[in-house]
Amino acid sequence: MGNSEDRNVLVSVLAGIGIGVLVGAVAGLLLAPKSGEETRDDLGKSLNELSDKVTELGRTVSTKVTSAVERTRAQMAQKLGDRSDEEPVG
Repeated sequence: MGNSEDRNVLVSVLAGIGIGVLVGAVAGLLLAPKSGEETRDDLGKSLNELSDKVTELGRTVSTKVTSAVERTRAQMAQKLGDRSDEEPVG
């Protein structure tokens, strides 16, 4: 079995698991002994929480990327500065 076939099988299995989880979650919401209004409220709260988590994750990633870029710039500036102090060869 080749690497491509292994990857295709893995993708199929993961897709099946994802679809199963999604179908189970929707079925759980639809079959829950709650009124439609309660279900909508729960969905709204879940979406708000998810939105807040995504926003916070975006801020965290942005901060880390900015910090990494600044460190890299400082390192490059230091290396370029070190090279300009060296005597030219030749």
